[in-house]
Amino acid sequence: MSSLKEKKQKLRKEYRRRRDSFVGQLDAASRNLSFRRPPSPLARLFKSGQTVAFYRSVGSEAPTGRLIEYLTETGVNIAFPRVTDNGVLEFRLVTGPELLESGFRDIPEPGDTCPLADPDVIIAPLVAFDRSLRRLGQGGGYYDRSFAQYPDVPRIGLAWSVQEASDIPTEPHDLPLQMIVTECEIIE
Repeated sequence: MSSLKEKKQKLRKEYRRRRDSFVGQLDAASRNLSFRRPPSPLARLFKSGQTVAFYRSVGSEAPTGRLIEYLTETGVNIAFPRVTDNGVLEFRLVTGPELLESGFRDIPEPGDTCPLADPDVIIAPLVAFDRSLRRLGQGGGYYDRSFAQYPDVPRIGLAWSVQEASDIPTEPHDLPLQMIVTECEIIE
């Protein structure tokens, strides 16, 4: 394993621990109030009829449920990723949580009956980020491949502020985000 890959693995372990600890200290009300409405710079990206690709938050990830509910009420179409057999994400429209089923790594994914969609905005999970808008993901490269597939689509990360690192090491395939939204601030 290269030293860059080892460094990324160490960072993932450390920032997952930090995120878990931070979220574990939040009371339910504080956690539910976070990420429930898009801040103005993010809200400007969403228009009725557009398709926004979201992730279904799991564990201590920045929660997406309330934001998804809000955007659905404003006429935005919501798509979730589904991992294909060749390791690529495809985005499928979902009108309700009952259309999600346990998928890759037991993460909720849209079923086969959900229509395919091309996103107008991609909201991505992350393990860590830096001020240069570099993102450290889970390590499978799924979102990086999607970012490359949709190069002109805005890439937004949701994270807790505790996930900020001083510097995220990158490889040529690692594409930066255009914006990161935390419970405290927006980084552009």
